[in-house]
This record gives sequence, C-alpha cells and structure tokens, in this order.
Amino acid sequence: MIHSPSYTKPKTQTHISLPTPFNSSLHRLQNFETLKSKSKSKMSDNIPFELQAEIIKRVLPVKSLLRFRSVSKQWKSLIDSSEFITRHALNQSKPQHLLVSYITGGTGNKFVSVDACLPEYKYVSIVDDDCFPHHKFSPVVPPTVKLLSRPFMLDCSHGLVCLHGWTRDRVNRKKRLVVVWNPLIGKAVGIEIPDRADIVIGFGVCPKTSDAKIVKISRFVEATAEVFTLSSGAWRSVPMNKPLKSESLHFRNTQVVIDGVIYWLTYDNNITDKLTFYSFDLASEEFGEAIDFPYNLAGRSGRLYNMSKINDSLVVLSHHCIVTNSTPKLFCDVLMMLKNGVPKPSFTELFTVNDVGLNSMIGFRKNGQPIIDQTKTHGYDGELEVYNLCSERINGLGIYGSLFRMTSYKESLLLLNHSDSIIHS
Repeated sequence: MIHSPSYTKPKTQTHISLPTPFNSSLHRLQNFETLKSKSKSKMSDNIPFELQAEIIKRVLPVKSLLRFRSVSKQWKSLIDSSEFITRHALNQSKPQHLLVSYITGGTGNKFVSVDACLPEYKYVSIVDDDCFPHHKFSPVVPPTVKLLSRPFMLDCSHGLVCLHGWTRDRVNRKKRLVVVWNPLIGKAVGIEIPDRADIVIGFGVCPKTSDAKIVKISRFVEATAEVFTLSSGAWRSVPMNKPLKSESLHFRNTQVVIDGVIYWLTYDNNITDKLTFYSFDLASEEFGEAIDFPYNLAGRSGRLYNMSKINDSLVVLSHHCIVTNSTPKLFCDVLMMLKNGVPKPSFTELFTVNDVGLNSMIGFRKNGQPIIDQTKTHGYDGELEVYNLCSERINGLGIYGSLFRMTSYKESLLLLNHSDSIIHS
C-alpha cells in the first residue's frame, strides 16, 4: 500500500521548437555523414561556419557530438573548446541516465574480509525516458575505474560520477582512491587521498566554472578541510565551522549535491535522535550553516535515516517497522526538503512505500519512482526493480546481480580533454 499525502507529479518539460531554418539545418547536420557519402558537395559550401556553430550548439546527445568531431577540423576544434564543453554541461535539457553498478555471484550475508577478492564490478546505463528500461548499454569502463576495490558510488554532478574505494600501489600498500568518471565518453581521472582513519569525502562540479571539486574533511587529531580542483590538480585548505569540528559528530557515508551545494547528513552521539545537515558551496567554497532535521520527524523511536535526491531536490528516507498482529512490516517514508527561499528549509512527506528493506531504496527515476534492490535482505543474486507509484506494482529491470548501487546523471562532455590518469597527492 502507498500513502501519498502531498506527492505531486513532476511537471512535463516544455519543448521549445527551433525556427524552421534551424530545424532544417539541424536535420541536415544530423544526417551529414550520410549526405556527404552520397554527394560531393559539402555543408561548409552552403552554410557559413558561424551558422554551423550555432546549429551544433543545439545538439545535446553526447554520442552525436563525439561523432561530429570527425567531420572537420573546425567542428572538432569547436566541440573540444572549453567554452563549448562548459556551455553544454550547464544545459539542463540533456537526456538523463541511471548508472547502475553491481556484481554477480553474490555470497549471501556472511562476513567477507575487506581484503577478500570479489567478482569484478559491472556497470550498466539505462536511458531514463518514455521507453524505460529498454534503452540500456554497457559504458566503457576506463582502467582507472577498474583499479578500485569495492567501489562506492558517491554521487554524480554535471554528468561526472564520483567513485571511491581502495587500490594498492606497486609494493602492495593500501591506498584510498577517488575516481571522477564520465561514463558516456569513457574517461576518468583518479585522485589519491592519504589514508586516515576518519575522512569524509564530498564531490561536485562548480556550476559557475564546470570545474570538478573534491572536498576532504579530515578528523585526525584536529579537524581540517581541504578542496581539490581538477583544473589545478592541487589541494587547498578552507576554513571550517566550529560545529563540524565536534568529535561527537558523525557523517553518514552518503552525500547529495544539488544546485552547486553538497549536503551531508550527520548525527551527534551526545544528542539522542538529532539529525543535522551540513553543506558546502562549490562556488564560494564555504561551509553553510547547520540545518536541523525537524525533531517531530527525526525523534520517532526506532527509525533509521538516509538521504537521496529526486531530480534536483534532496529527499530523506525514513525507514521504520510497524508490528501488526505479531507480524513486523517494513515501511519507508520519503520526505522532500523545500527551500522556499528561506534560510531554514522545511520538509514535506511525498509518499510511503511498504515491504522495502533497510537501504534497499537505492535511488529514483526522474518521475520519482524508486529503484529497489531487494537482494540486500539476503545478499544473493536477484533482479533490480522499480516501484510504480500509481499502480503500486514492482517491475523487474532485467538486471541480475547483487550489491547494487545507482546514481542518475545527465549527458556531459566534461573530461573530454583529459587522459585516463591518476593524480598522486
């Protein structure tokens, strides 16, 4: 059963038609390679390059843009330019995908050593469109991504997926590694991070510069914070708010980046049932004021919390159990954070899903439908599923395995001019 006290179906995007000459030229552009093989005349003979550039700027699918780079030196120079890549990254109308990682050959819930060899992680990208989930493909996995042992999918920002985990150097020393990966163009950059007992990692792309950044909060002896920018390849210290330095403060191992701001969900060992959000602005590189999760929501006994996002909105997942006639039933409330232009945002309940285990809701489609991994309850291979909010039915996605993780991303050209590499700290 599903309860929907205030869930609103997301608005359909408005389609803006190009003027007739642009539509005609865009059609010719998309079929250019076919036309070129059939005719000796070139597009450049008929259309000025300035107009060609304006048409190319309206092409959103990354695969088409990558193909167009081979048409001419002018086109390649345009598409490879930092100005073009940044403009494309900031366009919000690009197609959305769901990137899923998983393994096959699950061993159940028995303990497995951290150093034990696990099956190789697999990745599949699903186009989140009207034909969902039929448009699937396996992205190119660069060598840097394959170096990760037990990769954890942290988040995605402007088409870049952040993974972190462990690798080993030439003398078999264990190293913490963060990998920034563009799954559509198959490029990745790894950043080594010194191994410390208590480190919090944040990731996001600055909306003003399209520069990928990593935030590292070290809580070793004395709490400090540093920011790594991909463009400079270097770390810089940034000031921290006093509450972040509290030894009793603990971060959940997830984050959400929305509108250029990273959010973490924390709890304090010294204060019962208190949840707090801390944030970091990727443009100003400043930590924001703490946001307390309302006590009437967080103070419910026996609940466990996590967070995720639906499109560009932060949501809190509140897992709880209700015993009816001696039979326990699991529920998950989904609550959305509403900013409303005020410093202290409010939260509203979107819907409740039953019969979903702890941490089994691994993400959401752009229409709000939850993606569910029921294999977390037993650890053996099973099928990844999607929950239909209207019909209250669960449908399989045709992906079988275990240890599923998921993030949503939009197509991007970021990292196009980078080589697959590792930056050593």
